[in-house]
Amino acid sequence: MKPPAKPQPGIAQFRRPGPQQAAQRHAAPNYHVQPPVHMSGRQQIRATISGTPQVAGSINLSPRGGGKAFVSDLQVDQQHRRRGVAAKLIEAAVSTARRQGFRSVALEARPSDNGISPAGAGCNVPPAGISERGKD
Repeated sequence: MKPPAKPQPGIAQFRRPGPQQAAQRHAAPNYHVQPPVHMSGRQQIRATISGTPQVAGSINLSPRGGGKAFVSDLQVDQQHRRRGVAAKLIEAAVSTARRQGFRSVALEARPSDNGISPAGAGCNVPPAGISERGKD
C-alpha cells in the first residue's frame, strides 16, 4: 500500500465526512413554540429554534365572533421549511383557541409565490380535529 500523499501548497484536500459528521450536517434543529403574544386584536404564536431567540415561523389567531377564531398569516422562513414547523404552529393555534373557549377555528390556505406550493396545499393530512372544507 502506498502512504498517503503529502498535501501540496495551493491544492485543497478533501475528505469524505464520516457518518457522525453527515448526521450533524443534516440534523434539523429542535423548535419550540412560544406562548401567544397579544398584538392589536390578535395573537401571534412564534416557533423559535430551541435555546435561541431566532424565529423560524409564526402564525396569527384572531377572534371572529360567535365562538369562532380565524388562523392567518402562517409564515415559515425558507431555511426552516419541510421540517414540521408549520404543523407545530397550526397545532398550537388550534389548541390555544380551544383553551380560550372558541368552538371552531377556520384556516384558509392558498398557493402563493412565496408561500405554500400548489402541490403542498392539497397533499397535507390535516391535524386531528381539523376537517377540510371548500377545496377549489
